Parts: sequence; structure tokens; C-alpha cells
Amino acid sequence: MSDRRSDASPGTRPSARVAILYPADPAGVIPGGIDTFIRGILRWTPADIRVDLVGVSTDPVARPPGRWTAVSCGRSSYRFYPVAMLPDPSRRGRVPLSVRFMLGLLRYRPRLEVDILEFHRLEPLLLYLRDGRPKTAVVHQNMQILRDKDADIRWKHLPALYFALQDLMVPRLSNLFTVREDAAAWYRERYPAHADKVHFMPTWVDPEVFWEPNEATRAQRAAGLRRIFGFPEAARVLISVGRLDTQKDPLLLLRAFAALTADDPTLCLVYVGDGVLRPALKTAIAETGLGDRVVLAGLRPQLEIASLLQGADLFTLSSAYEGMPMCVLEALGSGLPVAATAVGEVPRVVQPGINGALAAERTPEALATAIRAVLRDTSALRGAPCTAVAAQFSPAEMLKPAFANWRRLAA
Repeated sequence: MSDRRSDASPGTRPSARVAILYPADPAGVIPGGIDTFIRGILRWTPADIRVDLVGVSTDPVARPPGRWTAVSCGRSSYRFYPVAMLPDPSRRGRVPLSVRFMLGLLRYRPRLEVDILEFHRLEPLLLYLRDGRPKTAVVHQNMQILRDKDADIRWKHLPALYFALQDLMVPRLSNLFTVREDAAAWYRERYPAHADKVHFMPTWVDPEVFWEPNEATRAQRAAGLRRIFGFPEAARVLISVGRLDTQKDPLLLLRAFAALTADDPTLCLVYVGDGVLRPALKTAIAETGLGDRVVLAGLRPQLEIASLLQGADLFTLSSAYEGMPMCVLEALGSGLPVAATAVGEVPRVVQPGINGALAAERTPEALATAIRAVLRDTSALRGAPCTAVAAQFSPAEMLKPAFANWRRLAA
């Protein structure tokens, strides 16, 4: 497949020029579904659309703040302008990343020669309220979660202020996309005069990265996974991919796993990702005495994650709340069944008894019960029942409305 941008004639003005403003660095390894989402947009943008990204850098040498850099993304390329450095993901700084990002925007004031501005958080839009260009936004969560005391979004301490800012900004958007259908319904109800601007846009799985291996390849991947992490050849491996933070609740998964190991000594668990709960999780693993069966694999490149998914026996998600987690679709796209908490749009894709199981409630016991259900029938649940669902969420189809909207606004 050729570069999706190389089809455009040299010197030809794109049908739409878009700047995405979000503290991401798709060329680095960053935990988080929004970063994966943006990487997918850059990778699948058609040749007639040019996308620039204003974000943060994980490599000050290759991608220094305050300078435009050409970056390749799979078969595509984009222009990247970081305005800050990304802090250590295992530590939560006193100054939120969103604030550092906005301060960087004010400091560097990148010149944006584009038709449209797109935001994946609403706060940076405050700096561009007087900019006359069309603005679009993608919201990756139902923001009513701010009313939940267990949410780890810092705005939960000032929800009234957040919603007041949102009331100021949403009417100025040309379009608002959400990855949760109930969030789209909530925005339409809250802003009836702008209901026609609100759209539900599911996330997707990249079939060129996450695909079901044949039996020989799967056996090879399984052997490699066990060898890398020092597990026995007969081990059955559970894998979880995501940030180690309150939202993803890795401690809930560990408690469920500890209950399972009492009955099944072959089980092992791999956490892929990093975050502020890594120290607490490491301590909890030591306290359970399961250090030889649980691995904190840290951040891994996307292709390596795909290989690990192909070699695992079960994917687990223990989140307290979600949008539409791409990691679940990536597991299903790899033919891997899923046991998960029933949060966000997860019940849309995880079908109990067909390609996985859902916990009846968000407790260690309920999650352990869901995992057992999948492990009892893994051979029937893996493969085609998983990929059939994932195939409905291809990036080409899911992103088509966004690309069409960009072309319309630019025209």
C-alpha cells in the first residue's frame, strides 16, 4: 500500500488543512487511548488532507520544542510542533499536563497555516476563541464522570467551573464528536440549539497492526511471550494494556488474579503500560507473593504490543470508567477474547459467551468470575468471534465522517 499522502500532486493545495492541538507525541511511546486515537488519524488521513499536530515531545533531540519537524507515521507523514516536554508518566506533576501544554502554546505561539483547528481536550480552545477558523472537538469521555468522587480527572474538584467553561466553548464549535453514545445524547440534551453539531464516532482497530495470526504464528508468539517474561511453557497468560492509574484500576485486576491463582497455578499476568500507580501496584504484587507470576512490562511500542496480544490467552480490562477503549478492539482484532468490567462502550463489542465475558459488578470477585468463564472456553471464544466484531470498526469507515467534515468545513 502506498503512502496515503503521496497520491497528491506536488504543489497541489490539499482539500483541507487541519491542525490538531493536543499534548501527544505519536512518534514516542505514550500510555493512553487518546494518543493511540490521534496516531490512527495521522496514519489513516487520506492523501488530499494535510494534518499538522501541535503536541508535546518525548525526544528533545529528534523533536525539539518550538520547531516544526517532519515525522513519519506508518505509511503517512505529518508536521509536528511540540510546545513542551512530556513528563515521566509514572509521576503526576503538580502542574497538570494540560496546563503545561497551554502555557507552551502561549510561549511559542506556533503559526498554524491551516483551515481548521481540532481539539481533543476543550481547555486549549480557550486560547483560540477569537480565531475565526472552524473548530472541531473530539471528547473521549462522558464528562459527567466529574461528579464521581472516584474519578481521577482533576476537574472533579471544580466540576461547576469545568461545565461553565464548556458552556462557553461548545457553542463556538462547528462540530463535536464523542466516542461514547451516551455522551453524545447528553451533549444534545444540554445544548439543544447545537444538537445537530454533535456526533457519535466509535473508535477503531488498525487491521494492519492488529490481526489474527494462524496457529503456527500464534504458537510462536506464545512461546516468545513466555520466554521474554520467564513464564513456564505451560502457563496461561492474561494481559492488560493501559495506563496504571485510578481510571484503569490495575489493583482491582491484581486482586481478581490473586483469587484465580488459588485454583489455577498455571495462570500468569502481564501489565503493559505505566502510570502513577506503578509503585503501589509493585508493592501489592510483592505482598501477594505473586512476583514470579505477575510482570510489569512497562511501556511498549505498538507493534510489540500487537505481538504480545497474539501470544496471550486472554485480555483483561478492569477500568472504573471508559469511553470506547481501543485496547479492547485491538485485542479482539488479534483474535483474543476479553474479560472486562462493563464500562463505557465495552458492552457494545464484548459479547458474553461469544467473544468474552463481562463482570456483573466492579468487584474482584465479579471480575474473577468473568475471567474464569473465558478461560473455561477459550478455544471457542477466540479467533473468528473476536475478529468479526473488530472488523466492524475499521479506521477507514469510522473516520470517514470526520474526514468528510473537514473537507466540508474547508470548502
